[in-house]
Amino acid sequence: MNQIPIDEEKNVIYNKKAVKIILLLFVFGIVTGLVLSYVFIDEANHRIEYWNYMEEMHYPHGPLATPDIILPSLGVIIICISIYLLLGLIFIYIKIFLKTNSKYIVGLLFFLTPLFAKSILTVNTLRSLFVSPAITDIDIQQSIGFGFGGLGGIIVMVAIFEIIGLSILLYLSAE
Repeated sequence: MNQIPIDEEKNVIYNKKAVKIILLLFVFGIVTGLVLSYVFIDEANHRIEYWNYMEEMHYPHGPLATPDIILPSLGVIIICISIYLLLGLIFIYIKIFLKTNSKYIVGLLFFLTPLFAKSILTVNTLRSLFVSPAITDIDIQQSIGFGFGGLGGIIVMVAIFEIIGLSILLYLSAE
């Protein structure tokens, strides 16, 4: 029986290059998410101030406090990570397409492009939801806010599952 020798150095359990790419994209997403969150918080505080001034609210709300901004900011960070993972996948598949001219890769690009557009629109949706703590009607505030059943919370939960799936796909595609 002929046995093929195993090269110990090539028998790596995980793809180091893919893990580095994923970690780098996570860092970019976190930094971008923090910057956008800061901008969205400032914009939401200006909106709340305008509402207090123009509409003479019965229950005026002050600037957003720390508990009001933690979950929306986390949501923006999560969506930004998803955006960077999608960009990484699109870049990898364009690179593969240029080498192979595969129709399958074109299909994957057509699949990833609408997901990328959805993520951009989701960031804008979260931007609008930053003012939800200032809404005086508690039922509306809970249904559009970042609680367990609120729109913001559901968007963030879906994005977490999307990040898991995109990370797996990126890991497998970067080999």
